[in-house]
Amino acid sequence: MKRSALAFLLVVWSGLLIPGNAQEDFLTPGEVENLRDKQEPDKRLILYLDFAQRRLDAIQENLASKKAGAGRAAQKFLKEYTAVLEALEVTVEAAREQRVMTEKVLKETERREGEFLTYLRSLNAESSAGFEDYRFTLDEAIVMTEEGLAETKKGSFPELREREPPRLPATPPPPPRVNDRKQYEAGPPRKGRTP
Repeated sequence: MKRSALAFLLVVWSGLLIPGNAQEDFLTPGEVENLRDKQEPDKRLILYLDFAQRRLDAIQENLASKKAGAGRAAQKFLKEYTAVLEALEVTVEAAREQRVMTEKVLKETERREGEFLTYLRSLNAESSAGFEDYRFTLDEAIVMTEEGLAETKKGSFPELREREPPRLPATPPPPPRVNDRKQYEAGPPRKGRTP
């Protein structure tokens, strides 16, 4: 899953055109254009959060309408939501590698992913319209959101937290021996003079 999202992100970053089918999978032409305009990882993270929110809003509208096919529409939007989260994860990893991650954006990402997770869990009711159509896709979206939230909570540079601080020796070094002390007091050896 990560490789397909990475491949997509590389295509978008390089500014190449995306084939029609791949573009229709989870991003609209306008969203692709927005990504092309925003090359900084921090700005892209906010865009991906907005894209994910649009999918969740569309799910809410479809399920509230209680029309026939609402469950299938919810399934489609959940698949798109999951793909957006994969792209978000790749962007977080790229920002960490480039050392451009900011705590402000991470806090915003954490807050919004928490809201996404709360909403997704509220959908997990068998009484919802078309629940059987989107049940498994919803489970996948919940797991993906939980994993993304856990990754976001690690902060900008999680590898720094994993490092162990240097350790001091358990015992101090032994005091110098008597012969060493005399040599030290006499100073460094001079030419033509032997100790």
